[in-house]
Amino acid sequence: MLRGPMDTRPTPTPLPSGAAMDRPLRRPSRHRRWALALLALPLLAGLAWQRVPQRQAVVSPQLAAVRAGEFRDELALRARVEPLHSVLLDAAEAGRVEAVLAQDGDTVAAGAPLYRLLSPEQEQLLMQRSAEVAQQAANLSTQRSAQAASLAANRRELAQLQAAEQQAEAELQRQQALADAGFVSSAVLEQAQRQQRLARQLQLQARQDMQQEAEIRAQSVAEMSRALQGLQRGLHLLERARERLLQRAPIAGQLSGFNLQVGTSVRVGDRLGRIDNPDGGMQLAADVDEFYLPRLQAGQTATSSAGPLRLAQTLPQVQGGKVRALLRWAEGAAPATLRAGQAVELRLQLGETRPALLLPDGPGVQAHLYVRVGDELRRRAVQLGRRAAGQVEVLAGLQAGDVVLISQPPSEDERLALP
Repeated sequence: MLRGPMDTRPTPTPLPSGAAMDRPLRRPSRHRRWALALLALPLLAGLAWQRVPQRQAVVSPQLAAVRAGEFRDELALRARVEPLHSVLLDAAEAGRVEAVLAQDGDTVAAGAPLYRLLSPEQEQLLMQRSAEVAQQAANLSTQRSAQAASLAANRRELAQLQAAEQQAEAELQRQQALADAGFVSSAVLEQAQRQQRLARQLQLQARQDMQQEAEIRAQSVAEMSRALQGLQRGLHLLERARERLLQRAPIAGQLSGFNLQVGTSVRVGDRLGRIDNPDGGMQLAADVDEFYLPRLQAGQTATSSAGPLRLAQTLPQVQGGKVRALLRWAEGAAPATLRAGQAVELRLQLGETRPALLLPDGPGVQAHLYVRVGDELRRRAVQLGRRAAGQVEVLAGLQAGDVVLISQPPSEDERLALP
């Protein structure tokens, strides 16, 4: 483009191409590449560790091996020696202990005094009932006196009416004779007849009234007499209750569990102790878990250091998850060396002994348990049988030599890690 000498327009500046800024980069050396790789390894390992599922570890695991042996279907128990015949001492009356007349362990005779109670409430009630009986007896005496006075007055009145009737009857006969002779008129005879009928009617009416009054008074006296008898029976019961404040031994024997103190308050039904009859023999009493209740049968045998035993009775009342089993010696009486309250270890035979796979019992031995495989525990479903004497019968799912977690697992994951 041609410009003249007078052309003042600026000359256009060419755009930068960037060629001057381009420069070749040097490739990193081999040592630098290895350094970068080493720096990236922990990051990659952390990411990989987060992606891999973590197994929960078992703290202080208790492991046991499955073994072949004989399953002894027996139950280990700890029993107490108790007298076969004993009488429990329960408080029959409430009150405060005024005196203790016997001590625990004493041998007492039948009827011997044991303790005496003091009951101010009972004394007050006895005085009140005595006053009621006296008042009712006085009322009954007054009523009987009034009845006797009324009977006497009725008898006098009846005698007067009878006399009046007899006089009217005699007057009628005299007037009848005079009228027949013509000495009196018929009007006089009719008047005498009316008087005789009136006297008879008055006597009959008086008899009826007197009988009705006597029946009412007799009924009233009988009701008051029955009320008095009821009050007297109540008073007699209160007197007997006061006599029971002095508790006596019901039978002869040894006093056991009797720890009363003077001043102690006693309520009706409180267990104060018992009297054991040592001449009646001994038995063993054991608390058995209610789980074994369906398998307890009278006649089952047991072994102990005190000789062979048999199960005599099972009390089915469950208290605290336990039932009470009573065992007696299979061969006569108990050993003479045993004393009431002594503990005896025994084994109760529940069934026959037979070969089986055995596993020690524990909280982890359930229908799903953990079996050791390498350095971890894997959950497995198994079939278990009977449990007795700390052993569990394995029916299926395990074999001899398998190592099993018998303690409580920390979770129910399929796999657990060993420490």
